[in-house]
Amino acid sequence: LSEMVKKRKKLTHKEVRYFMLQLLSGLEYMHSNKVIHRDLKMGNIFLNANMEMKIGDFGLAAKL
Repeated sequence: LSEMVKKRKKLTHKEVRYFMLQLLSGLEYMHSNKVIHRDLKMGNIFLNANMEMKIGDFGLAAKL
């Protein structure tokens, strides 16, 4: 995701909504499984070829 933002300098409102829904869905999944990421930043959010968001780098994550 950060590469896309760096290249284009901005996202459309529609893209922001699309990515935010994916991010919130991922966070809801992690929290329902009692996992807290603790290092969520653009560098730890990845997009695959289908524009699906993946959250990575769970090195600082905590299990409650």
